[in-house]
Amino acid sequence: MSECKNARDHSVCKENAEAKFPIQKVKNNTEKAVTYQVYMQRFNQAKAFGFYLECLWILYAMMEDRASAFLYHIGFTSAKKRTSVTGVKKIKADIREILEMEPNKNDYRLNNLSGKIDRIKKLLAWCKEEHETLSEYQKALVKAILPVADSDALHATLNYLETEWREKRNQLTHALFIKNPEAVLDALRPLIEQGYNAVRQMDIAVKQAKKKKIRLKFNIQ
Repeated sequence: MSECKNARDHSVCKENAEAKFPIQKVKNNTEKAVTYQVYMQRFNQAKAFGFYLECLWILYAMMEDRASAFLYHIGFTSAKKRTSVTGVKKIKADIREILEMEPNKNDYRLNNLSGKIDRIKKLLAWCKEEHETLSEYQKALVKAILPVADSDALHATLNYLETEWREKRNQLTHALFIKNPEAVLDALRPLIEQGYNAVRQMDIAVKQAKKKKIRLKFNIQ
């Protein structure tokens, strides 16, 4: 991970890891639920014994999964590859309009946590704006997401993850051996608690998005 210097490098590292060193993926929602049970158990055990770096790793993976799930359930991403935008042309055009993407730009920033959070924040802000005309998909988005867009807790969570949590996580990931061990523990304890609370807030947003069944309504692949 330390060799990934920026967001683009990080996405390439992930793709290379998948291509060169494949690890068996879950096949369905039942297996996905089992992974959460397993890693929540590991998280609680690691926390109880003070293995906070493992907690940090698990939390990061959960955050990325929840951000990915939110974007998936609102129809932004492809069913085959959640780091790619949907291939449905009309929906894709609506998404580009929401994100205010220039015609020659094709980087949807869905390959890493920072990019996903940025896109979610952009969507939440868009939902609260006044719009003269909206497509049917965009209308469904506003209806589904407005309760989430009005959540001060979610906004605070996303802002925290983009600033303090990311900065401290990066320090602990890339500069661990030049930090005082006791100072590292002092930084990790609150980081774990706040990170866990952030995951819970993100999960609330995912459940809100999921129950509207936007993908099914608009047959988004």
